[in-house]
Order: sequence, then structure tokens, then C-alpha cells
Amino acid sequence: MPAEGGLLAGVRVIEVAILSPSALGGHLAELGADVIKVESGSGDYVRSIGRRAGQRTSDLHQLWNRGKRSVEIELDTEAGQARFRDLVAEAEVVVEGRRPGYLARLGLGYEDLLRVNPALVFTCLSGFGDTGPYRSFPSHGPAFDAYAGALPPATDARGRPRIPRPNQMPAGVLTAPLHAALATVSAVLHARATGRPTYLDIAQADAATYARAADVVRWRQDEQSSPNDAAGGEMAGDLFEDSVLVQYYRTADGRHVLFQAMEPKFLERFAALVGRPELSDAFPADREADWLRGREDLRAEIAEIFASRPAEYWIRAAIEHNIPVTPVNEGTDLLGDPHFVERARWLADENDGPAVPALPVRVTPPLPAIRRAPDRGEHSSEILGGDAAEHVAASATG
Repeated sequence: MPAEGGLLAGVRVIEVAILSPSALGGHLAELGADVIKVESGSGDYVRSIGRRAGQRTSDLHQLWNRGKRSVEIELDTEAGQARFRDLVAEAEVVVEGRRPGYLARLGLGYEDLLRVNPALVFTCLSGFGDTGPYRSFPSHGPAFDAYAGALPPATDARGRPRIPRPNQMPAGVLTAPLHAALATVSAVLHARATGRPTYLDIAQADAATYARAADVVRWRQDEQSSPNDAAGGEMAGDLFEDSVLVQYYRTADGRHVLFQAMEPKFLERFAALVGRPELSDAFPADREADWLRGREDLRAEIAEIFASRPAEYWIRAAIEHNIPVTPVNEGTDLLGDPHFVERARWLADENDGPAVPALPVRVTPPLPAIRRAPDRGEHSSEILGGDAAEHVAASATG
């Protein structure tokens, strides 16, 4: 049975998803929902993507499918469809993490399922959404950031265009499940209050563009302005390229720190700390915040100051004197950062070795521990009753 005592205890979710859309169900499961992952055929092949030597299942499977229960049902058979409807009748949410219309083509779409659950929340999390010319595009993670203009082409050593090496998972993949989780929980509250159903359409491509909302607003305003309007403005262009007070600085040990003294009080504290009170005079008297762009002389002075001490000194000074100086962790540096060590939450993976990060949400009292990501069909007998093999065989024969 699912863990008891979570924030979403009592919420049952039926998920039909593969790859990154499965993260939506993972978020809900970690917060206490009973998420039943319905798998047919070979199941969610994320289990094998990026699997390292010696691993039984991949880190991504553990990250996106943790805490769920898995049942094996062949949805293209009448028997399988009947079992699916039975599950939906006892649930509050259905997650379709495939291309839009996947379940509808099986007679299990939103309108179909309202017949067995008239207050259903149906969340479709897909690549490009349920409308628009790209609706049926087959696509994966980089596509959404490429569409949003967040992944411009790089060039390899032979002059060929290539996907640039990202610093993290693409924004669309990361943020769409979070938007979907918030919307899904909101729709559950609405259904409980009103008895009315909701269809949610969330696209990873939309999420990638929303992550660039400030840029999108500026582009739209620039397009609508006349040639005589003053173009650009303080937030236009590369915000930090020639910034002085919001900038990376190299320290004596070859590391970097991020300096963010864009308010007068912070520059004053920094100037006092380093025995250079005159530095604070550079801040305009009529400004509440400023980057001091283009002040190459001041930037050179500050760079020399930061280069005189190791990063650890500056971080300690930031804590003691309330100055915005942040460590710039590169690669595995993060794992040894004392703040990361203090704050990180981990979901243990007793089978495959390394744990995966838990949601960055701290709850008091703490959330209950959740199970590892399931094997395909692991909970068929528990949920469907009887022998799992009988259910799979019956679904396969219709």
C-alpha cells in the first residue's frame, strides 16, 4: 500500500505516461498521493535511458517514478480498457503523459472517462500541447528549449552545428511537471468543492517559453513599438556582460564567487569590510538599485580585491557581514558545499546504489518515506487482485 500521512494522502492518481512527463506523477507521489502507473507492452523505457554499468534501472526512472505503484494492463484490448475504467472510477486524477489524444484513440479519453467519473481531473502533459500545428510532433527534451529560443546552436570543432551542452536538464522538461502538479492539485480541490470535472492541457514547450517570460514580454513590446520609440532600456540586451556590482569574480584559489551588491547598503558594507570606504561613493545618490554597467575602472578594482583572498574567506565574510556573495559551484563542487549538505533531501534507492534528490520542499511534520520506483507491473496483484500473470494474459487476449 502507499505511504500514509502525506499532504496528498487520499488522492488517487492513474498515470499513463512515459519518459519525462512521468515526473508529474512522481511529484504527486512524493507528496503522498497514491499514483498507479499503468504500463502496457514493454512499459516505460526510461528505465534503460542513461543506465550506468551495474544498474538495474536508470537514475531517471528512480527520479521520475519514485513512490508509485505499477500495474500491467494492455490498453488496446477490451479487457484492459474495462480494467482501466474500473481504476479511474475509484480515482480523482488521470495523467496522460503521452502525445495528446493517446487515450482518446483507445476510447479512454477525457469525455469517455467522465461517464465513469463525472468529477474527474484529466491532466494531459505533452510536448507541444493539445492544439496548434505542432500538436502531433514526436519530440524529446531539447526540442522544447530549442522551440523557446533557449538552446541556440553551438558549433563543434569541425564547424558543424550542434546542440550546446546544457548545464542541466532542459527547462521545459524540468518545469512543465511542476506547473502541471500545481494545476492538478488545484483542480482536485475544485472538484471536491464543486463536483465538476477539469481537463488540463500542459505542454513542455509552453513551459520552456514561460521560463523566458521576461524576454518574451520585452520582444513583444519591441515589436509593437514604433521606430521613434526609445529602444532597449535597462533590462534589454545582455544584462550582466558589462555589469560591475552583479558579476562573477575570481578568487585567490582559482574559484569564483558571485557578487550582487546592486543596492547601496551592500556596496557600503563591502567597501567597509575591505577597508575601501570610498568605493561606495560610486553608487548614484538617486538610485535604489544599480549594476554600474561599463565602469571598467571599478570592476578592475573589485576584481583585484576578490583575487586577494580564497573563496572560503569571502563566503565566511558574506555570512558574518550580511553581504551578497555566493559561491559559484562547478560540477561536483556542489556536493561538498556545506549549505547543500545541510539542505539536500534524498530518496534512498536500496537496489541500484545512489539515491536521487527529493523535491526541494520541506514539510513539518516531515513527509513519510516513499518506496523506490517500481518494476513494470510490480503491483498488479496488489491493485487488480488475483494473480498478476492472469491479468496480463487476459488483457493480451481481450
